[in-house]
Amino acid sequence: MKTIKYFFPLTMTAIGIVFLLMLSDSCKREKPLGAEVFGFEFFNKIPGLWHGPVTSTTSAGSFDNWYVDFRPVSENQISQFSLLDTNTVNIVSFFIVKFKDQLKVAMRTEGCFKNQCCVTYEVMDSVNEASGFYRFSDFVRGTKRAYTEFIFNNDAMTMKVYTNKFNTVNPLQPHSTWTATLGSRSNVTEATAHFSYPQPTMTRDFSDAFKNMTESIFFTFENDPYASMAQPYVGSLTAHISIDSALPTDTTDKIFLLFTTQPLFNGVIYNADNLKYISKYVLLSVETSNYQIKNIHPGTYYVYSLIDKNHDNQYLSGDYMSSDLNNSFTVLEKQNVNVNTVIDFVIP
Repeated sequence: MKTIKYFFPLTMTAIGIVFLLMLSDSCKREKPLGAEVFGFEFFNKIPGLWHGPVTSTTSAGSFDNWYVDFRPVSENQISQFSLLDTNTVNIVSFFIVKFKDQLKVAMRTEGCFKNQCCVTYEVMDSVNEASGFYRFSDFVRGTKRAYTEFIFNNDAMTMKVYTNKFNTVNPLQPHSTWTATLGSRSNVTEATAHFSYPQPTMTRDFSDAFKNMTESIFFTFENDPYASMAQPYVGSLTAHISIDSALPTDTTDKIFLLFTTQPLFNGVIYNADNLKYISKYVLLSVETSNYQIKNIHPGTYYVYSLIDKNHDNQYLSGDYMSSDLNNSFTVLEKQNVNVNTVIDFVIP
């Protein structure tokens, strides 16, 4: 067993994830099929590693930080894949659809929270390029059910979600607000070049996607018009986790796996500024020895594994972490990579 000579001050609340329902409808300034896509500049603003606090009126609560990794997955689509634990998943994609004989920017959100899942679809209906404003709302009911606003200002982004809380309030009320900062766009360089992203071409034909529906939301996956299994340009990883036998644990402990696109350490010197390169993270039972993550953007990552022994939602003195500070691996499209990580350090 080894000991470590520095702090690792990453709090559990700093990696919060929120189960967000984000919704949308038809364009007010529609363009004919084949012409420039209404609000197309959104595709140039959303790529990157984003992080920031979430305030929420939902049972999921508010969080100090939500980290996401938006990257192109095709010439006309960009996605992020988040998870907190084995039962909490959030997938958000933006892509171009044909709807009412026009090309429109759509948003798909898939969320699973406490073993309950739903998929919502929304479409861009309002744009002000000068102020960096973009709005999505429900495909069928528009802003009568829910809408999501994005406001970009240089390296800052605000996302505001409003809902009728399943038809219980009118007018619509705030659901959540994410105030995000752009950490980096270095994560998108390879995929952008690979696809010549973005291109104003159609991803899916949604002409009949919501026929006979009263709102564009699915609570089961059977009729989902663009299932997550069909999402392009992803790989997977299987993490193999072991804990030094000299480090005592109990059943209340959790393993925290953290994936970054740049290392958090220079030698043994911790660089807190590189937390902006967080791409993905997950909390697992301490008994977990193998865990597969299915949706990973192709690229190179660094992995860190930790245990918060005193359960104070921080990783500081007395907590455990992996000693390999340069444990990197590369994910390839449609392939699974095996990643080994050993928790063998005690933070003094």
